[in-house]
Amino acid sequence: MSYLDGIRFRRVVRAAARRLIEKHGHLNAINVFPVPDGDTGSNMAGTMKSIVASTSATPESSIGRMSSIVAESALMGARGNSGVILAQFLAGFSEGVKDLSRVSPRDFAEAASLAARRAVEAIAHPKEGTILTVIRDWADHLRDNCHSYKDFHHLLHDSLDRARQSVQETREKLAALKAADVVDAGGLGFVYLLEGIAEFTERGTINRRRQTDGQTDTTGAADAHDGADGDDADSATLGEAQERVAVEELTYGYCTECLIRNEAASPIDREELRVRLEELGDSIVVAGAGAVTRVHVHTDAPDTVFAIAAEYGEVSHHKAEDMLRQHRDLLAAVAAAAATADGQPQAAPAPTGTAVVTDSTCDLPRELLDRYAIRTVPLRLFLDDEEFVDKVSISADEFNRRLPASRSARTSQPAPADFRTVYEEVLRTHAQVASLHVTAMYSGTHQSAATVARMVSPHIAAVDCRTLTVGLGLVVLEAARRAQAGMDAAEVARLAARDADNLHVYVAMDTLDFAVRGGRMSRGTGMVAKLLHIKPVLCFDPRKGGKVEVAAKGIGPRRAGEKLFALLERAAAKLANPRFAVAHVGAPDTAARYAAELEARFGVAPLYVVPASPVLGCHSGPGACAVALLGDAPSDDAPAAG
Repeated sequence: MSYLDGIRFRRVVRAAARRLIEKHGHLNAINVFPVPDGDTGSNMAGTMKSIVASTSATPESSIGRMSSIVAESALMGARGNSGVILAQFLAGFSEGVKDLSRVSPRDFAEAASLAARRAVEAIAHPKEGTILTVIRDWADHLRDNCHSYKDFHHLLHDSLDRARQSVQETREKLAALKAADVVDAGGLGFVYLLEGIAEFTERGTINRRRQTDGQTDTTGAADAHDGADGDDADSATLGEAQERVAVEELTYGYCTECLIRNEAASPIDREELRVRLEELGDSIVVAGAGAVTRVHVHTDAPDTVFAIAAEYGEVSHHKAEDMLRQHRDLLAAVAAAAATADGQPQAAPAPTGTAVVTDSTCDLPRELLDRYAIRTVPLRLFLDDEEFVDKVSISADEFNRRLPASRSARTSQPAPADFRTVYEEVLRTHAQVASLHVTAMYSGTHQSAATVARMVSPHIAAVDCRTLTVGLGLVVLEAARRAQAGMDAAEVARLAARDADNLHVYVAMDTLDFAVRGGRMSRGTGMVAKLLHIKPVLCFDPRKGGKVEVAAKGIGPRRAGEKLFALLERAAAKLANPRFAVAHVGAPDTAARYAAELEARFGVAPLYVVPASPVLGCHSGPGACAVALLGDAPSDDAPAAG
């Protein structure tokens, strides 16, 4: 093969993708840097799958145009630190072959050198011993030897040896790799890509021969899994490396990513964006080509990252994953796969236990969500037709801050694909799922959850909790405690429904403008109430399916607050073991006053005080404050989990 054109380049990319996808389980098994969360192989494989899907039906014969398609699809589908770096490498390569119809080995080497430089430039603080090092060493070797290459087969086999050597050297360049006794997973993933390409140039096909001679892979350890689908690493390998470098805390908690599209005449200043993100976290990659920019950062403030990104263009493909939870889940799976009595590794155990899933209308502090490994599926929010992902691309605080100036605000249930993704993820580590959701009377969220649950597994119990905000939060918290204590999903679901019967949620409103705007109150009634300074107290009654009703009215906010506490006292008199929680829509002072009043009247401080879910703010408007009371009825046949 003396040249590459667009058609051959597409086939080369498919061959590279196949090899990496086959090996992705092993990459997960040795992934310990920058975070030991075991997902580098999945992220790189996902990036390559995106490329293959986008180019499979593209008959472009020019390598310049084909590489541009490959680069954009890589940026669109990039996942994780190594995936985004790989996408930037491909974008740099596209820049290097721009306007060319075909390339010679020498052209290829020059484009690879530019691609390596662009990959390094995308990183805020590149470190030696990562995929960047392997890419650079490989590209440097190409540049130094390209004059001697007769064809691409010669080029690839010669440079592949240098890339393999560079991967081996990563073991000594990063402390985490040395401690775990592994090479860099991203760097090895790049080598797998090259191996797929080299085999294609030798055999002219993307179908690999099975290795049957016991050959070891380039890490020096037998490949954990070399099947056609590469679903997983062997249970004896998966997690061993992560155990050696196990951590109890991380500098930053969330792997945060998004895509920015800017069609404006002036391109995005990616260097400026990268500098701004440095104040928020580390592992920063700002990759891009043309109008598309991919952002990756480890941070504790995903919503701030998304807000900054929005200043540069239209933001989509939001993601904020809890890395410490992923790490702990992986170690828990390893612990469950302990050796048998005779010391021989056993097959990966079947998942056990019950996971709890809810939606983003559930108001619980991040600390409790993390402690009980509660997964949330986000709703979509719209402010003046600008779309956000609830508590992912915009925080409750930011939403409530922007709410007063908005012309319209509304919510939309999660997409079915969002439920499917979360259910499939939690079922890898748990046998059953209790899925608890906002009242079906005002949202299609529960119906969507129940529909997807039936498609995914018979072991998912979806429950309409007939409430929202901190009311849903208290029900979900009790459910999570029961699940952690070993209760199965059916029983968790049954008791959650019973808890909803013993739940009271009252909301004191400061304005009726949003109730009028949303059509829940006539304009005339709203004007009269405003003139008289009437502040209603709403009740979300689970015994009526979660229907909202005006439970009381007060002249001014203080009187409304007194009416709210009178309602709470009457409700609490019929319940034992009262638990409270408070949420507010941009009214922290009111929430603090309510919390103090709860302790004074009932001798019980609220379990937590949080900004309310935007779904409440959309209908109540700014200044609202909600109090939830959950208690045990005398006839309850099982006490609340402690």
